[in-house]
Amino acid sequence: MSDEGFGGSSPPDDYRRRLHDAAMKAAKEAVASGLAGRDAHLMQAVKALDDLNEAFNVLSERLAEWYMVLCPGHQMRPVELIDFILKEGLPEEDSVIKGLASTAKALNDERKALEGYIKAAMEEIAPNLSNVAGPILGARLIARAGGLEKLAKMPASSIQVMGAGEALFKHLKAGTPPPKHGLIYKHPLVKGASKKARGKISRMLASKAAIAARVDFYSGETVDLGDLKEKAAAIKAKGRKKHECR
Repeated sequence: MSDEGFGGSSPPDDYRRRLHDAAMKAAKEAVASGLAGRDAHLMQAVKALDDLNEAFNVLSERLAEWYMVLCPGHQMRPVELIDFILKEGLPEEDSVIKGLASTAKALNDERKALEGYIKAAMEEIAPNLSNVAGPILGARLIARAGGLEKLAKMPASSIQVMGAGEALFKHLKAGTPPPKHGLIYKHPLVKGASKKARGKISRMLASKAAIAARVDFYSGETVDLGDLKEKAAAIKAKGRKKHECR
């Protein structure tokens, strides 16, 4: 065997380096192939959940408008209205409305089942990302990136604005301020923050999500990424302190 191989006259250090590189490459390929199938199912589940959400919202809005004809001024929320119609019943001539309510309930039940599937899948595929972003948002990040491997290779700055395509396009084309957050905005720590604190909290969460995705993809171990609520609270408190000093 020539010096280009692993044996022969290759120096010991060079041999060990090549062996290590080959082992790492094989390990990464094994991890990637193992996750590929589960990734695909997870991404399809996210898309199916979006379809169900859209279908439920459209049908429940139609149901609310139609029921308004029977009971003007009702204040029930969609799920409450659906349960009320199915439990209380309607006159025979309005049975079609009950049929729509039954369909809407089935859609809502299917949404809950699909969310349960996504949560279980995230616990298996990306537990660290699930802990940082929550299982549903974490799954959306994976789906938007095109898989856990692609998400794991993304910088935190890209994860932070993922899903803010329109705002990013305006920034690049018209010079508007760059977006501070995309899908990350759906995280409760961001939604519950003041407008000034959202950017910093989004950046912190994106950084943690990037680390979590890499750990999930490359090692699969569970790691402690710190108390996110405490970090968000510190950012909010710092923002308030600056405001008071002005």
